[in-house]
Amino acid sequence: MEHGIDHWLTIWGPHAVGALFAWAIGACIGSFVQVIGERMPAGISIIRPPSRCVHCGRRLAWHENLPVFGWIICRGRCWSCGGRIPLRYPLMECLVGILFAVVYIELFAVDYGGSWRSLGGAFYQSQGFFLSLPALCAVGVLLAALIAATLTDLRSYSIPLAITLVPTVVGLVAWPLQAALATPLALARWPLPLPSGAAASAALAGGLGLLVSLALTAAGTWRRSFSDYGDFVRPGEVFADYPHARREMWVELRFLLPIACGLTGGWMLGQRLDWTPNVAVQAAAAALLGYFAGAGLVWAVRIAGTVWRGQEAMGLGDVHLMGAIGAVMGWVDPVTAFVVAPFPALAWVGISRLFQSDSGNRIREIPYGPWLVLAQVLLMVGRPVFVQVGRALFPAFFA
Repeated sequence: MEHGIDHWLTIWGPHAVGALFAWAIGACIGSFVQVIGERMPAGISIIRPPSRCVHCGRRLAWHENLPVFGWIICRGRCWSCGGRIPLRYPLMECLVGILFAVVYIELFAVDYGGSWRSLGGAFYQSQGFFLSLPALCAVGVLLAALIAATLTDLRSYSIPLAITLVPTVVGLVAWPLQAALATPLALARWPLPLPSGAAASAALAGGLGLLVSLALTAAGTWRRSFSDYGDFVRPGEVFADYPHARREMWVELRFLLPIACGLTGGWMLGQRLDWTPNVAVQAAAAALLGYFAGAGLVWAVRIAGTVWRGQEAMGLGDVHLMGAIGAVMGWVDPVTAFVVAPFPALAWVGISRLFQSDSGNRIREIPYGPWLVLAQVLLMVGRPVFVQVGRALFPAFFA
């Protein structure tokens, strides 16, 4: 028994410490994203004022701000006025911490074989924790952004660009840096699909096209789509009966034109050059391709649905959300999440209508962004299951 305990501590001890550390980081992030979810929809700075009691306004002490434990120390009440501190705060902190711990365990503690290889943990285990920090930071920032996007979307039916922009930029920067730090063994187990020379050229040229569109928009040469939407919103309402949705799709197509030209021209140039980029360039191109795949897929559905219905179909927040997922996880994840998301969404619609018909009370509609987030989180923590289903449904693709 003693030998067994020593063996367990030797094998699982470091992973237990790592999982506890991941939980602590996740709990802190859970506390921060709740601030984002409450303040951003209200137009309040997420930095100032510091955290205060929602009842009496007293500034919280440092120990009261401790994730989970601060609520326990205070026994769920403000020490000044005795007002109740909502239980949702420590619950969210604990759940986000558990999510981070699960991701850590899957990447570093799972003995890989068979479908478990699909998690990408072989890369992280061969690279080690510290040498894989750029990629881990990108994944952690993405998880935080997904939770923050869910909270803001549920509260205001919108996803602020600032939430999705951060993981996008981090992903585009982290993966080339990670490639520069990668060992030869880790490079052979790279977790993102690395593009060929032609695909890398297309991604880089598409990135230049995106910069052109952003510059023209920032300079005022091109106007933003739905720029007059606020003129049609009635006081006290969130949405407007906007009559020019189809017209605005031409504005968005114009924005996409330089990107499409860059992708096409870069692909043709790359085929002619027949070059082999180094790993850092491939990593940057993989992140760019993931961004274009995620954002482009949702944007195509948005434009087609809006032209068909005459009303805005899917928000630009969903476009940027899926682009952020692609920039961090590669092109496969946003495509898979987009396919999976309708299933829980439709299940919720069915359940809500069932309860509505029985009780007569109307259940609040949930925007589509949280379902995209749920699909991506399920994919991250249960990728082997999706791989097995994919192999059963599309054996030729997974061969």
